[in-house]
Amino acid sequence: MHIAFLGLGGMGQPMATNLINAGFTVTVWNRSPAPTDALRALWINMATVSVAFTEAMEALAQQRRVGYVAAPVLGRVDVAAAGNLNILAAGSPEWLLKAQPVFDVLGQKTWPFGDRPAQAAAVKLAANFMLASAIETMGEAAALVEAYDVGKGDFLGMMTGTLFAAPAYKNYGAMIAEDRYSPAGFTMKLGLKDVRLAQQAAESKNVPMGIAGVLRDNYLDALAHGDEQLDWAALATVSARRSGQKPKA
Repeated sequence: MHIAFLGLGGMGQPMATNLINAGFTVTVWNRSPAPTDALRALWINMATVSVAFTEAMEALAQQRRVGYVAAPVLGRVDVAAAGNLNILAAGSPEWLLKAQPVFDVLGQKTWPFGDRPAQAAAVKLAANFMLASAIETMGEAAALVEAYDVGKGDFLGMMTGTLFAAPAYKNYGAMIAEDRYSPAGFTMKLGLKDVRLAQQAAESKNVPMGIAGVLRDNYLDALAHGDEQLDWAALATVSARRSGQKPKA
C-alpha cells in the first residue's frame, strides 16, 4: 500500500516513521506553497479538526472519486512514537477495512464509530473536551485544598490512586502537582482550539455545553497571561492565580 502522509509535526513525524519502518511506501508532505496532485488512494484524515471541515473534505473526496475516512487519535507524542495510539475511526465499512492495515501499525486499538466520517470528528472533540474538563476540575480542587494548607500533591496523589485512578487523571494530576507544564505535549493554544471546535459542533446540533464556555474563558485567561506555549495542563494555574496562590504575570 502506498500512503500519502500530510503533516510532519510532533505527532506526524513518529507516525510516518512507524509506517516506513513497517515496510509501507510513504510519500510525505509538509507545509509548502507548491501544488500537489490529487491523492489516488484512500484519503485518511487523522488530525483533530472540526465536524464542518470533515464534512467538506468528505464531499471533496467524493468529487475526486476517492474514499474518505476520519481517524483522529488519542495519545501524546510518546504514545505515537511507540505505535500505541487509540484510533477513533468512522467511514464506509469498505474504506475502514482497507485502512485497517495502516491503523494496525499506528495504534494499539481501532475504535469504530459509524459510517460517516463526521462521527469520528465529533467523538475526538468530545474526548478532548472531557480531558480539558478533568484538568479544570483538578485545578479547582487543588486550589481549594491548598487554601486550607493541604499540599496539592498529597491531595491529587490520593485522588488519582483511589477514585480517579485512570491514566488521564494520573498523568495530568502529576503534572499539576509538580507544576510541570513545559515542554508542552499539547499546548494551551491547541486546547483552546479544540474546545472552540467542540462548541461549534454542539451549536450545530443544539447541544448545550455550559462547561465548555467556562473552559474557553479560562483558556483565554491563561493566554492573556502569556501561557500559550505551556502544556494545556497549565489550565490548572488559572484557579490558583485567581485565588491568590500565584502572582499574576
